[in-house]
Amino acid sequence: MPLLSLSQSLALAKQEFARARRYGYPLSLGVARVDRLENLSDLYGKEARPLLFEQVARLFQSRSRSTDLLGRLSDDRLLWVLPHTELGGARVAADRMRCAVEELELQSGQRSIHVTLCVGLACSFGQSTLFFDSLLMQAEQALERAQGRGGNLVEEHPLPAVPDPEPRVTEGGEEGGEEGGEEDREAGGQEKRSPGEERRGPSS
Repeated sequence: MPLLSLSQSLALAKQEFARARRYGYPLSLGVARVDRLENLSDLYGKEARPLLFEQVARLFQSRSRSTDLLGRLSDDRLLWVLPHTELGGARVAADRMRCAVEELELQSGQRSIHVTLCVGLACSFGQSTLFFDSLLMQAEQALERAQGRGGNLVEEHPLPAVPDPEPRVTEGGEEGGEEGGEEDREAGGQEKRSPGEERRGPSS
């Protein structure tokens, strides 16, 4: 899977977002960044920064599915698009990436560098998010929270809350009894759990 340029990343990600809305399948978006990248540049030189980015990007490429999209979002951030993937599955995949980067020994000249990674996640399911830019902003905000908490974390933007079902009304104009309410609560609980179900089996 090739690493896309910024313009390619945004164009293809918007196309995939529109397709997901049209056909009603989940789409997860990840924004990834190496922690304390500025400090690493000061310690190991400016040439270390693009080398680190390139090596982390290669790791993402090797562990992503062929249907995923990976590209630059800026000179220090990766945009990761995961079609047909709910938030639970994206979380599993992102945590595996984070652990893999933590174990990676990166080379800059004669020096070995160990780094950590943060990933911010957001998910759109059906019509839950109207615009791609809103979804991207949610993922970037999740990334900022992860780095603000010290780094080496995966943070996710919560899905929109599923409203509780309205009480049923009987023929006499009264609300349904305890039995009906319990059935509604059970149905609502199942619906709220569905966004966390994993549809993807990320590669190790």
